[in-house]
Amino acid sequence: MKRTKILLVLLLMCSAFFSVGCVDEQLTAEEIVEQMQQKEDSIEDYSCTMYITSSLGEEDNVVVYEMLFKKPRKMRSVVIQPAEKAGSLVVSDGETIWTYLSHENKVVQKGMPDISEVGHMDYIGMIGDVLNESDVSFLVFEEFDNRDVYVIGLIPKEEDETPLFGSNGKAWIDKETWVPLKYERYDEDENPMLSYEIRNLKVNTGISDDEFEFKIPGGAEVEIIDPIDINEIAAPEEVTLEEAKDTAGFDLLLPSYIPEGYEFDRALIFNNSATFEEDVFEKVILVYNKGDDWIRISEVVYETGSSDISELDDAETVDINGSEGKFVAFVQTNLLRWTTGDIELSILGMEDKDEIVKVAESMD
Repeated sequence: MKRTKILLVLLLMCSAFFSVGCVDEQLTAEEIVEQMQQKEDSIEDYSCTMYITSSLGEEDNVVVYEMLFKKPRKMRSVVIQPAEKAGSLVVSDGETIWTYLSHENKVVQKGMPDISEVGHMDYIGMIGDVLNESDVSFLVFEEFDNRDVYVIGLIPKEEDETPLFGSNGKAWIDKETWVPLKYERYDEDENPMLSYEIRNLKVNTGISDDEFEFKIPGGAEVEIIDPIDINEIAAPEEVTLEEAKDTAGFDLLLPSYIPEGYEFDRALIFNNSATFEEDVFEKVILVYNKGDDWIRISEVVYETGSSDISELDDAETVDINGSEGKFVAFVQTNLLRWTTGDIELSILGMEDKDEIVKVAESMD
């Protein structure tokens, strides 16, 4: 789960580092990683264009950002693509983060979290975490974007329980600057699932602090959110099925159909009311396992606010007992979301669409 979270943060915040030098092309993967980590302190600021490509089924989704970063905690990320969200941005002056949604003319303002508590918030720091959690191997010396690069393979030391964004990966390390110019993660068949590319990189150019000042656009709706103390966020409680039914503050829906071979493993209960005043919810997750395969059924009831299933606009629409569901086919897993009464449900699992829909229909 940690690796997936790290990747969901990379969509908004990235960095790189720079140091000119040359090395023997016969360096081992471990020596390449060591060189990268030794050069990290040399960066003071940078700018680049970041391309993030995610593959959902047979469709590739590309998001392009123009990025600025300045130590210690200043950053600016502007969406260039897709066109309908162009101009949306995230800005931090080191104390406050502003998120502007251009298509809604809305600003969300919140205090900067403690980086020491949430881990790295820059691209190279994130890649460094991935490297530390992976067994690395040197694959090939080649050219990328007119630069000589080392390509290293990454295999996680611990298997991700929910590999939405793949498992094994590769990193393309610039021989001259030691910047990871590209990073990809793959599914079990070595198909690309998630890719990051840095282009137009400029480092230590003396970016002005003025670039990280934010002015609220005229007429924009402004929402102010207090910063979250990550230490106050309670971990989900692991319980039995009977305990989940007795503890949940709503009538838990149970499937009458589960694919052959699956057995109930555990339930997870989470309530965020102690931490949040808005978007307060209670969630129960039912976990079913069959060897290394799994199905997770999530049921959420909101006291305030709600999630937005319409965010899956590109998903396939399916009928679940008269309710509109949204189905997304990932490479290793499939996701189905729908609403029944006040309960928002989702099924994430390693079965095909027909089986997941059949489970959903049995929960009426």
